[in-house]
Order: sequence, then C-alpha cells, then structure tokens
Amino acid sequence: MQQELEQLSERIQRLAGIARRLAEDNARLRAELAEARGAQAELAHRMDEARARVETALSRLPLAIDQED
Repeated sequence: MQQELEQLSERIQRLAGIARRLAEDNARLRAELAEARGAQAELAHRMDEARARVETALSRLPLAIDQED
C-alpha cells in the first residue's frame, strides 16, 4: 500500500510539473501572438499609408494622351 501511495505521489508531482510547464508555454505563446498581431497591424497601417501616397502621386500625373497623328 505504501509503495502505491509513493508511486501515486510521484505521478502527481510529474503531472504538476507538466501542468506548470504547459502554463508557462501557454503564457509565452500568448505573448508571442500578441506581438505578432501588433506587428501585423503596424504593417497593415504602413501599407495603407503607402497606398494613399501612391494614389495621391498617381492623381497628380497628367493623363496620357495618344499622339498618333
């Protein structure tokens, strides 16, 4: 009986260690995901700004006129 209790105690300790590591991994992954989402939002914002600048530049160009005479 004592041996069974010791084995059970060891299993509980191993499971607690695994649960702790999983919780740490989960927290790390959540932080990485938040960082990646922030970077994605920043890139989307920069692309929108670049698109607006290109559209503004294109609107200032004179229209092309075919000069086939």
